[in-house]
Amino acid sequence: MKTVWSGFLLSVQFLTVIPIWKQIDWNDATARWSVRTFPLVGALIGGAEALAYFIFSSFSSVSPLFLALSLLWLSVWLAGGLHADGWMDVSDAFFSYRNIERRQEIMSDSRVGAFAVLSVLCLLSFRFLFMFETICSHLDVFLIVAIPLLSRTAMTWLLIYGKPAKQTGMAAAFRKHIDRHDAHVAAAIGGCLLACVCIAAVSAFKTIVLLMCGTMGAAFVARLFFEKQFGGITGDTLGAFVEGAETWLWLIVWLLR
Repeated sequence: MKTVWSGFLLSVQFLTVIPIWKQIDWNDATARWSVRTFPLVGALIGGAEALAYFIFSSFSSVSPLFLALSLLWLSVWLAGGLHADGWMDVSDAFFSYRNIERRQEIMSDSRVGAFAVLSVLCLLSFRFLFMFETICSHLDVFLIVAIPLLSRTAMTWLLIYGKPAKQTGMAAAFRKHIDRHDAHVAAAIGGCLLACVCIAAVSAFKTIVLLMCGTMGAAFVARLFFEKQFGGITGDTLGAFVEGAETWLWLIVWLLR
């Protein structure tokens, strides 16, 4: 249990801004359990967002505009901007229209280009629109938990099953310690958490099932896209997937409202 807990703390430290004061040793066991608990971190982020939404919405003076903006801001801030940074790096690389080797170099460059700024503004603007209009009609609070849970579960699948683009970076560092058995464990953890969400939100069961199907489709398309355009999976592409998948899932919720 100590190893499991250490792995979970490592994943929290890596994927969120939540401070972890304990020093976590990086080894085969903790890295393995860190990846396995990525879905749990997604549920943690979703739970924090849902709690904030529940508290703010209890005040009659709080508008849907503020609720949507706070949800959008929390989704980026709780992840420390990690995934948004990946989206921007991938956008710069993709819109450079260079070969794969050059695109990988651009993703590693810390400088931000015009396409990165434009693409992240477009992404967040549309997600805000979907959130705002859904809140104006009706938003089941449990869907707020399901979306980051699904995106992080799918990110784990991509990390394990996707072809590595290079032998350096955080994605490659994790890949050295995991195999397909870990994908099954992560999927089981994500499935159990999602089942709990479904039990708590019976009225949103059909929507959650459609979100799950949408996530699976997005992960499959993303894997093919990343391998063709960038030579495989990197930490940046995984971050870009999370941001893109969450916007895609909010689009589905908006269409079903």
